[in-house]
Amino acid sequence: MRGPDLLNLSRVLGRVFMRLSGLTWRVRYIRPFSGRAGMARGRAVFFAFWHGRQLPLIHTHRGEGVAVLVSRNTDGQYVTNVLHSMGFDTIRGSSSRGGMEAVRGMAGRLRNGRDCAITPDGPRGPLEKAKAGTAHISRLGGRPVVPMGTSAWPAVRFHSWDRFMLPLPFARVVVVEGRPVRCMVKGDDPEEWLAALETGLRSVTSYADLLASPSARLMARCLSVLGSCLTLPAFIGLFFRPLRERRERKGLALRRSDRPVWLHGSSLGELNGLIPYIEKLREQGIPVHVTCFTPAGRKFIEDRGLQGGYIPLDVPLYAERFLRKVRPRALVLAETEIWPNTLMRTLMLRVPCLLVNGRLSTGSLRGYRLFAPLLGRMLSCFSAVVARTGDDMKRFARLGVDERVLGVSGDSKFLADAGDPPPQWRGLLDSCGPVLVAGSTRAGEEETVLDAALAAGYFPVMAPRHLERVGEVESLMVRKGFTPVRWSVLNGTPGEKLDFDSVIVDVHGVLAAMYGIGDAAFVGGTLAPVGGHNVLEPLMRGVMLLVGPHYENFREAVEVFRDSGAARVFSTSRELAEILTGLKSGPDRREDIIRDFREMRQSLLRGIFRALMLTGIPGCNGKT
Repeated sequence: MRGPDLLNLSRVLGRVFMRLSGLTWRVRYIRPFSGRAGMARGRAVFFAFWHGRQLPLIHTHRGEGVAVLVSRNTDGQYVTNVLHSMGFDTIRGSSSRGGMEAVRGMAGRLRNGRDCAITPDGPRGPLEKAKAGTAHISRLGGRPVVPMGTSAWPAVRFHSWDRFMLPLPFARVVVVEGRPVRCMVKGDDPEEWLAALETGLRSVTSYADLLASPSARLMARCLSVLGSCLTLPAFIGLFFRPLRERRERKGLALRRSDRPVWLHGSSLGELNGLIPYIEKLREQGIPVHVTCFTPAGRKFIEDRGLQGGYIPLDVPLYAERFLRKVRPRALVLAETEIWPNTLMRTLMLRVPCLLVNGRLSTGSLRGYRLFAPLLGRMLSCFSAVVARTGDDMKRFARLGVDERVLGVSGDSKFLADAGDPPPQWRGLLDSCGPVLVAGSTRAGEEETVLDAALAAGYFPVMAPRHLERVGEVESLMVRKGFTPVRWSVLNGTPGEKLDFDSVIVDVHGVLAAMYGIGDAAFVGGTLAPVGGHNVLEPLMRGVMLLVGPHYENFREAVEVFRDSGAARVFSTSRELAEILTGLKSGPDRREDIIRDFREMRQSLLRGIFRALMLTGIPGCNGKT
């Protein structure tokens, strides 16, 4: 007895299944403010979506005549029958069968103003890896590519190569339409263009997953309600602040019509890390809007002549005001400055986001674990999360951030060059012998450094991390037999005869340049178990770097320069004294160290510019 012809039945069964399922689904369609794309709305485009996520799109775009690329195998015929029954057109072909014919057919329809759609990772994978055919169709068809992301809960995920998603009846279905990726043109690097497309697809898919997840939605709603409840207390608290700060904290920024890139860093350190990004964007003629949280950061923005101000408080009303006025084309966020309500509303507007200089300590990871279902999914929506170190990247992964958006490029705030010290600085110490500059020292470190300087015959310049400790360190130097002078006195009375054999730095903002007057430099926070402060400042001046065993914050940099002989690690004052004694009789390596540092700087800059490129900002091509 002959069985039913399933191939022919698939048209009827597929239509019945899709219509019945669609009637029960609770669909939420997220689109840009400019409106949904597609010929049905007057803008023909080239849709792209991952292979296992297409089912909701058959429902939301039914009857629009979109031409979908389908493979020529038997499975493809079943898919073709279902698509035809739902009002789609198809073009048959794949990379293994009829590829060139399919490319020409798709490109022709795009040129004629017809919508087309493709699964860039189809028909057999690898999963979520775009293939070159998409780039060729985009270039020949001359149409932008619109990334589409879908998700659903509850849903069944099959154990197929594409992890095919089948939303269950009455499921919450989320469809996210991303910002168009410009069509590929002659001269573009296909790999870079495909990387940008993959980034867009991952972002919209992760955002759909975020909105479909019950736990993430519950946390986001609770934080939004909490933020709304804080509106009145925030209003009262701001009443006593200066007018400018009051307006900016409420989101009343100056209205921008030039669609700037929004860059945010909490305070001076984070803002310094954004300087290379700001410079790169300005080189390309791209406007920027810089925000901060602290008064010191606000003064930095003003002194630099940058447009921007305070970030609004994390109240939904204030965040929405700010975004309406600034209308950013992209967000570059420094370190781990996460304001959940503001960030959620930024993602809702489909603004590409980038986290740079990302750091996440073990303690912070423990604190964030409670909110991991929300924070991990939110950061997965970013174009990239660029961590300072490999250890930071691993901790972000443990928070739940998609490993495909994670990367490492070092910390750009350590690329800021304070410049060489004024010639008169070195002149103040000309007759003092070899100089050891100890910067950002912590309690317990000064004694070790002073003992070693005394034993090796070095002139110590001590710069405590916190200026409130200047008196304490000065007393210690006296007990050790030194006659210190404060830098403000020495530099403030040129030509006056002073009796001193050491210096203590008691002013802000001079340490980075002061390393340049040294013959060797110790960087604090490495004998004390802190993890280390900026080890690159002395290296960029060509000064030998000396650190204790706790340099976790700069492990990669210290190990690179230790291998080249430009950095030394010690644990005791005796070891440090032996290193200093050896340096006195060794060759001058200043030029070699500067050359090595410049090579490292170029490598870091390439990572920075590639991260900018991933946001889709024009002009950021990853080249230095």
